Amino acid sequence: MQNDDPNAVEANVSRATSDDADDVDEQVNESESEGSGVAMFVGGLMLGLAIGGGLALLMAPQAGDETRRLIRRRARRLRERMSDRAEDLRDDIRKSARKGEKKLRQSLNLS
Repeated sequence: MQNDDPNAVEANVSRATSDDADDVDEQVNESESEGSGVAMFVGGLMLGLAIGGGLALLMAPQAGDETRRLIRRRARRLRERMSDRAEDLRDDIRKSARKGEKKLRQSLNLS
């Protein structure tokens, strides 16, 4: 049996909209709590890595000056690799931007 009462229909729509809003609120709250959990994990991981690295340096078998030299050498290599990768990334971004601009011009028939 169908209820044609406009007030009943409005009440059903209002109830459905309210339920949908509650579902969205629950999903937002869940994603926020998951995000904070991930942030806490990453923070703990970084702290653990820092403490572990410090302990490894303190217990290293070589002398302090050798350890410092090794750290400087590895830091220099890391800096060079990161610089190379950053330059490659800049080149890739420029290339992609040029391709995107070319496609946009073609789609707008401005070429």
